[in-house]
Amino acid sequence: MSTKRKWSLSTYQPAKKKRKAIDLDTKMVVIKRHEGGQKVNVIAREMRLSHSTVSTILKDKERIRDAVEGSAPMHSTVITKQRTGPIHEMEKLLHAWIEEQIRNRTPVSLLTVQAKARSLFQTLKERAGRSYGREFVASTGWFKRFERRFRLQNVRLGSFVDELDGVIAEEGYLAEQIFSAHETGLFWKRMPARTCIHGDAESAPGRKAFRDRLAVLLGGNVAGFKLKPFVIYHTETPRALRDVNKHTLPVHFRSNHRARMTQELFEDWFVNCFIPPVREYCLGRGVPFRVLLLLDDAPGHPPNLTDLHRDVKVVFMPPNAPRLIQGSIAAFKAHYLRVTFAQALAATDVDAHLSLRDFWMQYNILKSIKNVATAWEAVPERCVNGAWTNCVKRYALNARAESERELDATRGKIVRLAEELSLECDARDVAELLDAECGEYSNEELIELEIERVAEEEEEDEEAQRTFTGQGLSEGLSHLNKLLAHFEAMDPNVERFLRIERMVLDAFRPYREIYEEKKKQTIQAKIRVFVKKAPADDEGAQPSTSEAGGL
Repeated sequence: MSTKRKWSLSTYQPAKKKRKAIDLDTKMVVIKRHEGGQKVNVIAREMRLSHSTVSTILKDKERIRDAVEGSAPMHSTVITKQRTGPIHEMEKLLHAWIEEQIRNRTPVSLLTVQAKARSLFQTLKERAGRSYGREFVASTGWFKRFERRFRLQNVRLGSFVDELDGVIAEEGYLAEQIFSAHETGLFWKRMPARTCIHGDAESAPGRKAFRDRLAVLLGGNVAGFKLKPFVIYHTETPRALRDVNKHTLPVHFRSNHRARMTQELFEDWFVNCFIPPVREYCLGRGVPFRVLLLLDDAPGHPPNLTDLHRDVKVVFMPPNAPRLIQGSIAAFKAHYLRVTFAQALAATDVDAHLSLRDFWMQYNILKSIKNVATAWEAVPERCVNGAWTNCVKRYALNARAESERELDATRGKIVRLAEELSLECDARDVAELLDAECGEYSNEELIELEIERVAEEEEEDEEAQRTFTGQGLSEGLSHLNKLLAHFEAMDPNVERFLRIERMVLDAFRPYREIYEEKKKQTIQAKIRVFVKKAPADDEGAQPSTSEAGGL
């Protein structure tokens, strides 16, 4: 019975063959021999090189000649294998990006570099096309090799908080000049899970109202100043906003079919909704307009934001950096639910016939947008300032405990309002609702959104096509006269019929007035056409007359 040989760590294994470095002298000999007529296999045998090595040298002969013509001595120059493709291009771009961060004294961490490398590679891979199938994960081992290749051993990838504090100190940024912005998802019509209204919405056909969401971009500075909310919805013109001038809304309203931030929308926010109010704020405070904007490295944030304005320095935080405005976002969501519940209670108190279910059915996106602005306004400045405690050492107040008390108090108000509305929910239900994450729409939800969008567009087209015509009005009024004649022939009570006839004719008087106006416009149009044609006919007759006289 034969047994397989077992290998262990102590078993002898041959040493790995070292890669042979070939200098330029040898490579030029290979090239000259081949150009002299020798075959590749003969050159390989006589020079004790592999067939593939000789072939590689010949393929790279132009670059080798360029190296020979350079100033470096031939015996000390070694050409190694050329690195090409998206990974190589990514590393060159990444090296340039790191140098730019160093020049700008922007904090750089290992995680930041890895995230930037993956982002650059993905862009280059997409440009390379489907034929390029290689993957890249930006591992720690890759980074060490990248460091050696580009000699980055002297680059300090230290603590983000310490680096940021150094930048603020060296460049002298004031609390009023340091801003941050962050997006969050908001289920604008969701109720606590155990309420009957939530159950009705969950069982309703079509798109679930409780799953509908907004993307809200909130921003502010260390001093507690808050920017106007930037709201993104999946429909450009919802039914509730059709007759509303969007410029008068208390938020900046934009649309995206996924209700998500994109790079185009973020550039729009940066240029049109961030720069102008911040410049005005700084002017009002007597502070130079020189701003530091901190953002997380989300896909919807363009990497070239700093290039869009010379007075705004943008720093992308690494994934493990403290979430600067997260405490403010939690307070905002709590105030949004509190404001909405307070409105429901007030509406049902004023109108005894209005139920909470009726209020919720009437609660539309316009009311939600107004409540978003009201809720953000209700977040105290000290809460916004305290959110910076973990990241900015020199200006932020140590107000985390106070912010948490503020949040707990708001949640308590929500529970009390829910009790007055006879909703079955407690503090745990409220906390669960406020902490709910707004993930991506599922495929089914996206299909339902598209169906709804198409239906709304068709409805708008139908409304746009509705118009009064002279013929249509004439036919309708003729039908009305026939209907009255039909009832007159049957009714033995002449007085009753005359009374009803007056009521009907009075009710339809607006349509008859529109018809008379249409008739008048038609007659005037015919007169104008006749007047225009008459001079033309006279002019056409003049040549005949002159010709007759000439004869």
